[in-house]
Parts: sequence; C-alpha cells; structure tokens
Amino acid sequence: MKDVKDRAVLITGAGMGMGRLFALKFSRAHARPLLVDVDREALERTASELGGTAHTYVCDISKIDEVGRLAELVHRDAGMVDVIVNNAGVLYGGPFLKTSDELIERTIDVNIKGTMFVTRAFLPDLVARKQGHIVTMASGASLTGVPDLVAYSTSKHGIVGFSESIRLEMRKYGLRDIRLTLAFPYFVKTGMTTGVRTHVLLDPQDVVDRIFDAVLKDRPSVYLPGWLRLVPIVFRVLPESVGDWLLFKTGVGRTMEHWTGHGEG
Repeated sequence: MKDVKDRAVLITGAGMGMGRLFALKFSRAHARPLLVDVDREALERTASELGGTAHTYVCDISKIDEVGRLAELVHRDAGMVDVIVNNAGVLYGGPFLKTSDELIERTIDVNIKGTMFVTRAFLPDLVARKQGHIVTMASGASLTGVPDLVAYSTSKHGIVGFSESIRLEMRKYGLRDIRLTLAFPYFVKTGMTTGVRTHVLLDPQDVVDRIFDAVLKDRPSVYLPGWLRLVPIVFRVLPESVGDWLLFKTGVGRTMEHWTGHGEG
C-alpha cells in the first residue's frame, strides 16, 4: 500500500461536494492538497477547514490559458505534483432536444476538455519522477446510455476512453509506476443530483473513502456500488430490446425526469 504523506495532491472542483471531501481526506493522510475551483468563496471555505494552510487556485479548467497559468502558479508555490484528482465536473439533466447549445458546450468543455487540459499540464511532473497517480471521475452513466442525460453521459464515456488511453501510453513507454484509477459511481448525494429519482443514492463520504482506498492500493478502477461492473457485460450479452426493458424497469431510464440540481460541482 502506498503512502501519500507529504505528496502534492492537485484536486479540481475542491470547493464543494466530493472535491471538498477529497481535500479533507488527503489532508488527514498528511498529503499536501492543492485546491482548484472556479468558485473563490467555496475554495476559501474548504481551505479554512484544512486550517487555512492549503494553496488555493481559482481556475476555469475548461479554458486552456487559465490551466497554463494554474500550472505556473502551482509549480511556483508547491513544486511538482504527485497526484492529480480530476474531480471537477458538471451535470445537466433534461431531454436532449431541450438542452441548450451552451449547456452542451459547457458539459463537454469541463468534463472532457478540462480533464484533458489539467492532466496534460501536470502529467510531465509524474513522467519526470516516473511515478505518481491520476484519479479520474467517470460515472455509472459512462457504462451505458442514459436518457435525459445525453451530454453528461457522452462526456463521461469520453473520459473513460481518455483515461484508458493514458494508462496504455504509460505502459507502452515503460512508465508503469504512473498509476491511474477510474471511478464509476452511481448517483451521489450532492447538490448536482437534487431531484434525481433513484433507489440508490450514494453517500459522498463513502464514495471518497472507497476511491482513496483504491489509490492507496493502486487499483485501476472502483465501481460504486460493486454491481455496476456487471452493467457493460449484461448489456453486451442481452438483446437490445431486453436491455432497454431492463433499463426502464429498474427506473434508470427515468431518473432525470425531475432533476433540479445546480449543475456544477
């Protein structure tokens, strides 16, 4: 099991929700959290919970120039990064034809481009040391399609392809000690999921604890709950009509009909 003591851990979306919990979790393990969020006030609240000593950076990760500036500031303040936690994300529910161009762009810009920009900015730190860890938040929605969640599901499918490709690149170029963990949580009880209708609503602290444990044990993936790992297998084996019936019978196909969440977190 690895030790994260004194390791520099960059956490995006650290101002609230699971990002805040990741910051607290790594801080209690005596790591050095580097907090990134677009919301300055939320960042400062998280920093105050850590004793006010954490470095904070206001950055819209969907903007490449801001990420470039972020990298300059982080390297000036804290040196090289050891762990990247790609936690920031946005979620907007509703029928695809009623989803505005702006919300589609925002979803892709933050969830895919932002994750790629941040990873590319700090991956050279890990390569230089030939070790490190990258955590990326995928989703249960990246394991199958989800109606009324088209842009989000699309973005999370993309994140899986990105993370898996990076993992294989590291392997190809002999950098096996740069580890990646993909997290596949079902709906988590945060502000983003307010109004979601589901029988399974995960506790965010439990999700963060499980992902943190996966990092310490170098696990490449974590499914929450565990039965989610069966979803891709089941939907590949079943006829399409049966898979569709199952999706709606279990209620997954109607989870977003009454969504009212704030979207960003």
